[in-house]
Amino acid sequence: MATEEEKKRNLARINAMIIYGLEKGLWDLLGESALAMSATVGVGMLEKLEQTMGLEIAGEEPQDILTEIGRIFVDEIGIAVKFDITRTEDQVDFVVEKCVLLNVEKDLVAAGVKPFMCPYLNIAAAAMRQRLDLKTRIEDISVDQAAHRCKLCFSMV
Repeated sequence: MATEEEKKRNLARINAMIIYGLEKGLWDLLGESALAMSATVGVGMLEKLEQTMGLEIAGEEPQDILTEIGRIFVDEIGIAVKFDITRTEDQVDFVVEKCVLLNVEKDLVAAGVKPFMCPYLNIAAAAMRQRLDLKTRIEDISVDQAAHRCKLCFSMV
């Protein structure tokens, strides 16, 4: 019988398999146009984060929203150890360190898939769209397996 710790690791593996399978399947079916799904996916993820973790974005400053999303992912959920965000006028850059989804991203890149289901990226972009009433566009998702880091970027248009 598996210990509670083993069960948690196995649950994380199953979740990683689900994410990989969905992203790969959508990419195989739709090609690069699958990237357009990230906006809709982000809205659903944001709704769940608001319902389950109490995130509130109405009336909040954009930088505070982004910082709180990072804090929730690191401190409350624990799926990364560090989450740095830099926002300029029309661009948001992230550096996520030691994310539990890093291997999923690496495997997707190896399979020729541009990762597009990143919860950090999709939730933050959805929050900015909703709060600022702007459109967003994914600019970059780069995975540095050796440094255990992802660099993510979206622009607001």
